[in-house]
Formats: sequence, structure tokens, C-alpha cells
Amino acid sequence: MIGFEALSGWLAAAVVLGAASVPTLHRLTAGKRATLVSRTIRSHVVVGITASAFAFVHTLAIIPALGSPAAIGGGTIALASGAVAFLLLVAHVGVGLKLRNPKLKERVSTRRTHVFLATLIGAAVVGHAVLILRG
Repeated sequence: MIGFEALSGWLAAAVVLGAASVPTLHRLTAGKRATLVSRTIRSHVVVGITASAFAFVHTLAIIPALGSPAAIGGGTIALASGAVAFLLLVAHVGVGLKLRNPKLKERVSTRRTHVFLATLIGAAVVGHAVLILRG
């Protein structure tokens, strides 16, 4: 049976993927970025903040399980990549909330930073999951 610490991690990863898919699917179907006031962006913000909450719950849930065979087998790099993913997610949310300002002057560079952080989060989460599963 899967423990709460693992379940919370998979749920967090699924919600992160869901948050990333909202603007991506809009861009693919509409052929352009969604506007700031669109339902797509509002949904992305809500799902993204929910993903952060799930990641925080996962972070708290794993504390009692740090001595488990999966945590020990995954090693320090697995735990470090999870911690990096969490910190990147916090930064990503901050940049994303900055993008909500319609008067933002450096929108293009901020949006690029937002996408770059999302890519790093994905890589860190995949690394974390692979190392834990291999452990």
C-alpha cells in the first residue's frame, strides 16, 4: 500500500502538471497566449497555487518518513532535488503573481523567467521521483 508521503508527492506532481497544461493547451488550441483577464489565466493561477499547497503538504508529510527505506535508498541527491523543486516552485509562484500586474513593464523577460523556472521545476521533480523510485 502506498503511504501518505508518497501519495502526497504523486498528487503534488499531478497538480503541477495540471497547472502547466492550462496555458500550454490554450496556446496550442488558440494559437496565441491567453490574456491576463482570461479564464485560462485565472485557472492557471488557481491550479498553480493549489500545486504549491500540495507541494507544501508533501514536504510536511515526508518529515516522519525520512528514515524510510525509500528515503534512505534514494539518497541525499533525491532529497536535495525535492527541496530544490519546492524552492523553485515558491520562486515560480512569486514570478507568476508578478505577471498578474497589467502595468508590468518587463513582462517579456518576467514571462521567460516564469517558463524557465517551470522547466527547472519539472526537471527537479522528475529527478526526485526517479531517484526515490530507484532507491
